[in-house]
Amino acid sequence: MIYDNIIIGAGLIGSAAAKYISEAEKNVALIGPDEEKVSHEKIVFASHYDNSRVQRAFGNDVVSTLLNLQSARQYDSIQKATNIHFHSKEGCLYVNPSGTDAYLDKTNELAKTFDIKYQRFPSGESLKSSFPDFNFSETANGIFESSPSGHINPRKLIKAQQLLFQKNGGIIFNDTVNSVNRENGILKIETLDGKIYHSNKVLLSPGAFINFFHLLKKKLLLRLKSETTIWAKVSADTALRLSKMPALLYNINKPEIQEIYLVRPIEYPDGNFYLKMGANFPGDINFDNLRDIQDWFKNENEGDNLKVARDALMNLIPKLVIEACYEKKCIIAYTHHGKPYIGEVDNKIFVAAGGNGYSAMSSDALGKIASELLLKNHFPKEYFFENFFPVFC
Repeated sequence: MIYDNIIIGAGLIGSAAAKYISEAEKNVALIGPDEEKVSHEKIVFASHYDNSRVQRAFGNDVVSTLLNLQSARQYDSIQKATNIHFHSKEGCLYVNPSGTDAYLDKTNELAKTFDIKYQRFPSGESLKSSFPDFNFSETANGIFESSPSGHINPRKLIKAQQLLFQKNGGIIFNDTVNSVNRENGILKIETLDGKIYHSNKVLLSPGAFINFFHLLKKKLLLRLKSETTIWAKVSADTALRLSKMPALLYNINKPEIQEIYLVRPIEYPDGNFYLKMGANFPGDINFDNLRDIQDWFKNENEGDNLKVARDALMNLIPKLVIEACYEKKCIIAYTHHGKPYIGEVDNKIFVAAGGNGYSAMSSDALGKIASELLLKNHFPKEYFFENFFPVFC
């Protein structure tokens, strides 16, 4: 059988793209591994194996803001069509403890361009008055954006996107692709299990692993960085008390920790409630090869980041009662120009990869862009090739 289109990578962007492609064409397949339950069995790893990601409206510029807004505007219809709830609208708070910064200075112009409602907080005192659970310095500045900002559950978002894909007639294969080659004018896709699929077109969206195995003739210019998050286990009563706490982006810049983000306590599959916090640390690793990534993920020993992160969390929310604290590992793929790579990289082979740490909240729009390029050979009218062009090593 020859498929019209095969999407390789069943994460956030790949699943969204598969949904949009299947709305136009029916002979479509999505190939990607399910989440493994035992770490030593894993071959590839993904940050979307999680229940919380920050959702905001404001991006770093016009393009990223538009991506965020277009994605968020689709959530209600996706939830209604699938009966899968993955989006919460408690709002998002951005704070710089030292005063204003370039991000805060852009918000007024972006708000006018996109009609975004937000509230500005010019001091730590004003922030504490509205958000008493947080401990901010007197010099702090911040903004609060309400609905649709808050958080999304990436596991459930992927489940919803794939359900719509299947309703459209799409087929999902739980497998890891090892190679993409051309055979008699048709693309031949072979998996690690030795299965072979054929397709007229291929979209590669395997996240941070796009340069590994044998998917591309030329490697994309990506910086792959380790990311550490902590999960602070709290009681159900604490989770209820903090249920209206906004997602937080805290632009702290200390030698031991930078750029904190967190999401209020939510319930996870094990029945417990966890507040999730992530940050950058001076010991973060830039990876060069697959083996180092696999070894790092499979090493279950907790590093120095756990204590630093927990101390920072307790300083930020002093009255938080933590029952236990765990470390979870993620990986971020940074592109050369700071936007995802979306483009045709070989005849009928397309890529959509490189999230730069922000792709969860804009994945639906990114998937739609990739689908339109694959199906119509052009970008949506509000975007340009220059926004997303792939850069090779």
